[in-house]
Amino acid sequence: METAREFNKRGFSVLLMAFSAVVVWGGAFKSLGVLLPALTDQFTDYTWLTGIAVSIMGVTADIAALVTKLLQDKFGSGRVLICSTAAMGLGFVLVSLATSIVHIAIVLALVSGPALGITIVLSKVALGCHFNKRYSLASGISHTGQVISLLACAPMMQLFLDTYGWRGASLLLAGVCFHPVICAVLVRENKTRYEIPPNQSDVHETNSNESTSDKSYCAHAVSTMDLGVLLRFNFWVVCSILFGLRFVNTAWFLFYVSHLQAKGLTPQIATGICSAAGVGYFLGCILFASFVDRGLLKCSSAVLVSSLGLALSLVVDPWLEDAVAMAFANVFFGMSTSALYSLSDVLTKELLGVGRLTSAFSWIGAVCVLGSALAGFMPDWVYDTTGNFDTAFIVLSITPVVAAIPLLIGRIWKQLC
Repeated sequence: METAREFNKRGFSVLLMAFSAVVVWGGAFKSLGVLLPALTDQFTDYTWLTGIAVSIMGVTADIAALVTKLLQDKFGSGRVLICSTAAMGLGFVLVSLATSIVHIAIVLALVSGPALGITIVLSKVALGCHFNKRYSLASGISHTGQVISLLACAPMMQLFLDTYGWRGASLLLAGVCFHPVICAVLVRENKTRYEIPPNQSDVHETNSNESTSDKSYCAHAVSTMDLGVLLRFNFWVVCSILFGLRFVNTAWFLFYVSHLQAKGLTPQIATGICSAAGVGYFLGCILFASFVDRGLLKCSSAVLVSSLGLALSLVVDPWLEDAVAMAFANVFFGMSTSALYSLSDVLTKELLGVGRLTSAFSWIGAVCVLGSALAGFMPDWVYDTTGNFDTAFIVLSITPVVAAIPLLIGRIWKQLC
């Protein structure tokens, strides 16, 4: 009965919104990764400069997420979702009109990036607030949207690029990014599901009094952003996991096609190998969901296993030369990545509570901004220095293991106490 109540009309609308947001998030980065060589040839001789211009979208998405709570309180989740989803498509329309790499960087930084960040946070919060008993399953289903971006976006953008050039391909990408606007319209706000954290109730009352008495809006804004969540060890546990995941996944999305081409593969074969990750991504989204929801497996244990699997899928890459072997490695990569993304949302709710989901997701994105920035610079800098991506992928393989150390420490500490 609980499952039936959660998967009602509003539940399916929220799930569709979260699904479409993930499709656009992954599709935008993967599509820009396909466009990367063409943009480099068009505007600059240095690949890493183009990489920074593209990855800046992820950086500003993380930073802009900080204002999500303020916008949510001021205008409501529904209105903000509709506006942010529309802005995503508008950003890529402007990219198609750019005349330099600086123009592209500005548009991605000021329009597409912030819109993506706000959309992702609000869709994840709506999902976490609506689903309780089957949250792991709902989170896994929403992250299957990444399967669409992996299986369809890379070959689709390569076809658009070959047929219409990079400007036409960017304009068609904008059309794809406008689709979530309809999903945002279907999501109706359910304010009773948004709870105030028990230790934040006094602060909330104070903020209400300050607003009515025309006191400093800045003070109200700071308190609304819930800085107290930064003092929680559990916050940094989740943040560490997602920092490593963002760094690895962003680098893979942006540079794996270029990496395969540097190994001598054609662009068509390279994008086909990338699409194999979509199969693993689908399996990873549902792999642990039923076990976690039924209490048969702890979410933290599943996160540790997935982190190890992600590291293994990357550490073997420098020694793979056969296209079939690369495809199997990508299946394993996609499976581990999707499991980590869906389980990290569940872990955030378990460790920090439903009342702090908006502030938690926002601050996690902001703190992880360095991971996105490094992902846009490090792999191509290594390539420009050494002539190959092998060293970069070895560094990427170490990252998930190091990122899981705080979670392991927390589990050991909990058992000892």
